[in-house]
Amino acid sequence: MEEFNASLVREKIIVVDDTAAEGAGPTVIKSNRIFLKVGARAAAEKIVVRTQNMHTTLRLASKILFDFHRHGAFLERAVPFDWTAQWDSVLSAYEKEFNHDIWAAVYVNGKPVFKTNKSPFVDVIEKCALLTIDNYDATMDVTESALKQIGRAIRITHSSNVACVLTDNGDSMRCGVIHRAGGKDTTFSFTAEGGEQHNRIVQCLGIAGAFLEAINMQFLVHDLQAKARAGTIGKVSREANQLRAATVRLVALDKGIVAFEDIYHVKYRPEKPQFFGEA
Repeated sequence: MEEFNASLVREKIIVVDDTAAEGAGPTVIKSNRIFLKVGARAAAEKIVVRTQNMHTTLRLASKILFDFHRHGAFLERAVPFDWTAQWDSVLSAYEKEFNHDIWAAVYVNGKPVFKTNKSPFVDVIEKCALLTIDNYDATMDVTESALKQIGRAIRITHSSNVACVLTDNGDSMRCGVIHRAGGKDTTFSFTAEGGEQHNRIVQCLGIAGAFLEAINMQFLVHDLQAKARAGTIGKVSREANQLRAATVRLVALDKGIVAFEDIYHVKYRPEKPQFFGEA
């Protein structure tokens, strides 16, 4: 069986255009990115998923892998893949109500096939990334050089950190999760054994997303609970509604993780995060 490897990366790209009008500030792009290579080597499709949130990036990647296994390459289909419908299915009721500005973009072989938010610099970066497939950091230098050739004096600063690493060796999936927020790091890994490899990969991407979302929700719930205890939010305020919705969402995520544990033999190291104690 072929080994599967993927990493979710949180990145910040700062683009300074020296040819822009005086006083124009830099363009700052914050994004979560995962790269997927699917299909046979000669005809493999190189897919990049970018979204605003870590968990939606993993969840959309999971949907893409599932559909590829069923229907094959995306660029060769007689009936195009419905990217909009899949993106809509990724978003929870909580996301739709409380994050109206959430965005996503998908690139196949450097070509944007789905975008909810236009970012021309990212389009250029993903096109150049095809030339540096095994060294994404070098992509920024290639992008600068390509833009200078067409008269754009662009300087790019890039910083990134890994949020999730997934490896399936054919027998089991190992997923390492690194979450940084509020000056606190949450780091753990889980190993899942059992089932058919492709299904296991799809499920593990979704569950890794569930863990990352649940960690975020835990921070949010504790923050809103503290405000409620202090009397700084009213019982009928938007924040009070958000607290109720976030709590419901956190419970749903926890149930989904438990259901995953019923399907696969799952081991945690050092231990499984608990979402209903202290943050």
